[in-house]
Amino acid sequence: MEINQGVPQGLVLGPLSFLLYTYDLPVNIHDANLVMFADHINVLIPHSDERLLQNKMDRVVAELETWFNRKDLIINEGKTRVMLFHNRQTHFLVKPLVTFHKMTVDYTAEIKFLGIQIMDVLSGHSHIQLLPGKLCKVVFMIKSLKEVWSLNLIQNIYFTKFHSILWFGILFWGVAGNELTTTILRIQKQVIRSMVAVSSRTSCRQLFKELNILTLVSLYITEIIPYTRKHQQFVELNSNISTYST
Repeated sequence: MEINQGVPQGLVLGPLSFLLYTYDLPVNIHDANLVMFADHINVLIPHSDERLLQNKMDRVVAELETWFNRKDLIINEGKTRVMLFHNRQTHFLVKPLVTFHKMTVDYTAEIKFLGIQIMDVLSGHSHIQLLPGKLCKVVFMIKSLKEVWSLNLIQNIYFTKFHSILWFGILFWGVAGNELTTTILRIQKQVIRSMVAVSSRTSCRQLFKELNILTLVSLYITEIIPYTRKHQQFVELNSNISTYST
């Protein structure tokens, strides 16, 4: 089969070839931050003034169109969306018009980004709603295997399946602290009791220690503390907000 451009689908060198082909995109786009992963391209354009934001977006889109034309690439119209981040108190939003190659790009209030459901109000509520269903599948798996597998193997299943789901993106959604996180903690206690075959009334405090497993809250704390220390220049101190000693 003769191929004049691109690479055959499924080729081992395909992903590497694509990365090499698109590596220069960030240096050709100004006034925007790019987040690239495989063939996903996310363009972040921050500005507090709505009128100036429209002008800034027009310049960035023009640079993107020039780069795509030069590389002979097209975008996936079905997966390309615009999201306007704002706080919940904003009631009247002015959404800038975004067109790419004469195609109007639709706005969305929610999108999946690298496995995490992101909302335009930067809330983890949507992502948390999906977790119970995923975690319950692991609970069922562990209940089915605990009679034939050793506790050591069951622990491996927990960390590879259950723990990985809890840990992924917890810095983003772990701060929610609502009824949904309480539900997730309840499911975690359920799987802990299933691993050691105890009744549903048994306290899990000692079981967590014996199995060397962190609770949902402890897992969030172990993630947020080093993150805060690493990015402390972006953290506002209480002393800068209030004169009270807290």
